[in-house]
Amino acid sequence: MERFSMRFSLKLFSLATLCFCLASSSWAQQDGLSQSEDDKFLVPEQKIASEEGESLISKREIPSEKKELLTRGQKTLLLNGGSMVTILIYGLSQWDYGKSSFNFKTEGWFERDTKYGGADKLGHFWSSYGLSHLFSYVYRKWGHTDGEANLYGTLSSLGALTMMEVADGFSSQGFSYEDMVMDVVGAGTAYVWGKYPSVARKIDFRMEYTPEFNSHDFAFSTNYERQRFLIALKADGFNFIKNPYLQYLEFHVGYYARGYKHHEEVGPDDRRRSIYVGLGFNVSKLVQKHVNTSVFDYFQIPYTSVGKGFPLD
Repeated sequence: MERFSMRFSLKLFSLATLCFCLASSSWAQQDGLSQSEDDKFLVPEQKIASEEGESLISKREIPSEKKELLTRGQKTLLLNGGSMVTILIYGLSQWDYGKSSFNFKTEGWFERDTKYGGADKLGHFWSSYGLSHLFSYVYRKWGHTDGEANLYGTLSSLGALTMMEVADGFSSQGFSYEDMVMDVVGAGTAYVWGKYPSVARKIDFRMEYTPEFNSHDFAFSTNYERQRFLIALKADGFNFIKNPYLQYLEFHVGYYARGYKHHEEVGPDDRRRSIYVGLGFNVSKLVQKHVNTSVFDYFQIPYTSVGKGFPLD
């Protein structure tokens, strides 16, 4: 049965990778119509006028245009392929990829006796959500429409994280369907937020990391002991709030888990899960007055909010 599962998973992974590469290739071809293709849609009078216009322009000096090193299609393929290769290289060096046969692991959700109390599940959601918007930003910079960029960014994020999860199956971590579900939900949420900017103006999904100021901070993405995940409802997104000071106000609802990192079954049980509510300061609104960046729509700066935690244990 284990051998069958491994073979089936490998075939499924190969098929998914092939479909993803083919999809990437189709995105890559959408570089717009060539001049000859444009002419197909011109009526004779328009074509004559176009040709006359071209002859007049050719008599003038046309400044040389900067030639792109790579086409938009080549960039698309490199972006998706490079993301997967980077994950594999890092996984082989840091996450013991390839050290075991393919295996599944049931991790649970937010139960107290899970490995991280569910903080890792919110980490998957947040990573998928943020990565989708990062990919979308790149696609927009390459000339795709907002709709295309939103869709392609979502699919690129989902493709990269699916590949990561399948690769986890060949390590001690195992393939976790719970992680995969959160990746899909995060990417889907990112797509909805990209499709409806009015919603994105009102609600952010953020991760707050309080640094230890030591080497552990380099692994902040998996240091769940120092993380909090939160939903921020921004006053700035509501047109009826006119007061310029109140527009910096946010309402927060969040979740965090503590005491899981050093927990041992034979020792004292200090594990605890908490939800919290509070008020925060809209750092992104302030920063965007000086720098055009939305990075603080995804990260909450420590000590820029006050709140009260409610233990679940």
